[in-house]
Amino acid sequence: MEWQSAYYQAPHDFRASPFTYPQLSQVIKITPFIAGSRVRLCLTNRFGVQRLTFERIAISDTPTFTESIELGALTVQPGQEAQTNEASLTIVAGQPVYVLMVAQQEQTYCDYACTYEASWVSAGITRRADKVPRLNDRWQIRKSWFSFAGLEVLSDRAVTTVNLTGDSLVETGMLAAGMFELSQRDCPGQITWRMTGISGNRLVLDEPQNKLPERTFGPALLNRLADVTTEPASLTVALIGGNDLLLPLANPGGGQPVPEVATLIKAYQRLADYFARERQILLLPTLAPLRLPGDPAAFKPGEKEVNQKRLILNQWLRGQAWIIDTADAMTAPEVAVLNPADDFGDHLHLSPVGGRHLARLLWPRIKDELGLN
Repeated sequence: MEWQSAYYQAPHDFRASPFTYPQLSQVIKITPFIAGSRVRLCLTNRFGVQRLTFERIAISDTPTFTESIELGALTVQPGQEAQTNEASLTIVAGQPVYVLMVAQQEQTYCDYACTYEASWVSAGITRRADKVPRLNDRWQIRKSWFSFAGLEVLSDRAVTTVNLTGDSLVETGMLAAGMFELSQRDCPGQITWRMTGISGNRLVLDEPQNKLPERTFGPALLNRLADVTTEPASLTVALIGGNDLLLPLANPGGGQPVPEVATLIKAYQRLADYFARERQILLLPTLAPLRLPGDPAAFKPGEKEVNQKRLILNQWLRGQAWIIDTADAMTAPEVAVLNPADDFGDHLHLSPVGGRHLARLLWPRIKDELGLN
């Protein structure tokens, strides 16, 4: 028997825009990927500069916490992670559980995570320690939480770990929900996923420093690979590269021009070489259309150049063994924009339908690489 991750989503660095609450009560809905007989939680204060104390931590099978198992209080020191007390609790793969974290004193939170798609993970926050916040299932609304990274179970079953990393196409949860459903349908309890996506993240350049929210977009994927692969994984799926092309248009004050295709090709090669050295399988999709918000019928300044570079880059990517060609299937006929059903509404992010569509395109290759067919 050993402790295994049944759910993990890495918080990222919000020191540039920290949250200070007089009190905090947050509920996080977690759907474990694997079963176990005992449970403990992973709390983080990796980016904080002061210790965090949670006077109450509980876990329940209902979001109202009318009945719960108390895990005690926990203080997490700056720059650290910590596990709660363990408890006897039957965890069933695919069946949600709910975590309550209560802080009774004013604290500043820098470890941040979120989702939009709420079928597998969700969260609610209130500024009062004596309230249990409600969960919102609307996929258009962001659900955020602080300093909670995951749930571990005691299990003797062999499990395959898959990393899902990259940018907001991962962090928003649309693709993740689709991948989770397919893995539980076809190989229940055999795969556990680790999410390390950061909204706005890029392959080559670190976050711009000129304004918010760009200053929360994190180090370039090439500069945070050690964190992504801290825990050994059999396979990594990365959605990355689109922000390298589009962010200079969305934030011209950042002083970073749209990179040349040759620059991005070298960066992708570095990414592939890294995973080859780590003896881990790497898979990436080709880049779907990237547009700024507004009417997609006409290109805005700079968008035509970005789209042309995307098309050239995709031509090169299609020749790589670690690429899954999904771009055309996600593109609307005759227009360089996402399919309307796949579009969140901003011509850049995925809707729940789009996330499941992309997941179906990726899943056969993932199963094949992992020998699950």
